[in-house]
Amino acid sequence: MKRLWIFLLIAGIAITAVSAFQYFTCPGKGDPAPLFSLTSLDSKSVSLDGFRGRPILLHFFATWCGMCQQEFPSLVRLANDLEEDGLVILVISEDDSRDCAAVRTFAEAMKPSFPILLDADGKVADSFQSWAVPETFFIKRDGTIAWRHTGPISWDSEKARKMIKKLLAE
Repeated sequence: MKRLWIFLLIAGIAITAVSAFQYFTCPGKGDPAPLFSLTSLDSKSVSLDGFRGRPILLHFFATWCGMCQQEFPSLVRLANDLEEDGLVILVISEDDSRDCAAVRTFAEAMKPSFPILLDADGKVADSFQSWAVPETFFIKRDGTIAWRHTGPISWDSEKARKMIKKLLAE
């Protein structure tokens, strides 16, 4: 019985250490954004490195996510309002590859002006250590992450607009 408790204690410490390592190694403020190349819904190859020198709002979502569905219209309005200010919005779908039709139907209903990229195998989400949707990253012109947020955002809110305009001015 004593050995079982020792084993459980060691296993608990190991799990805690791995979790802490994952948490503290997540790309965050000041870290370089992991580079990627994905295919968009319209079959174009889109590379993060291709937007170097421009501010990027990188947004992970899924069509099956209720919060993502609620948030998306305000993201479309943000893109329409700040397109002339040079903001690049890249949206990455975390839907399974079998759900490409669902992503296409979602995009047709929402009519975004930005590309929706497909990360069916989740490798890009893994590189950003993004395990929840929606999750948003703001990437500065130099390719470093300025801000990371997990959860929905009302992109129409004054607070969100001020934050984005402040980041655009950097």
